[in-house]
Amino acid sequence: MYRLYGMAAAILFILGMAGYNAIDRSTNYKPARASVFVIDRKCDIVETTTSSTSKSTRIYSDDCKSIEAWDSARAKRDKGISGQATVKVSYTAPQDGSYQTSELHFTARDSEFYDLKAGDEIDILVSNEDHSKIRKA
Repeated sequence: MYRLYGMAAAILFILGMAGYNAIDRSTNYKPARASVFVIDRKCDIVETTTSSTSKSTRIYSDDCKSIEAWDSARAKRDKGISGQATVKVSYTAPQDGSYQTSELHFTARDSEFYDLKAGDEIDILVSNEDHSKIRKA
């Protein structure tokens, strides 16, 4: 019986947090379009090969574009990739029309880590209090 109460409490807690997040976004942020002008990616690509007698691992660590394995790893996603990307964007703040620049951070778990390139436009949320503070929409 207590297990049922615990599950109900966990579900209510999760729904409450989701509701709070939705209300926070709608009252404290305004949507805008941003243009990507710089992407700084740092990658660690782990390639593991196994044979009948041994297992070997190679790790490539550097800027993603300078690693030869990046294009094939990006296309196939068959190698272990970890890393982070700092994406600098420019946008017009919808609250007052001022031109702003800021940055977003992505990890290898985000699809934007692989897909974004300079010149792309993305949807963001701009803080009502600090127009240089943004979130991914």
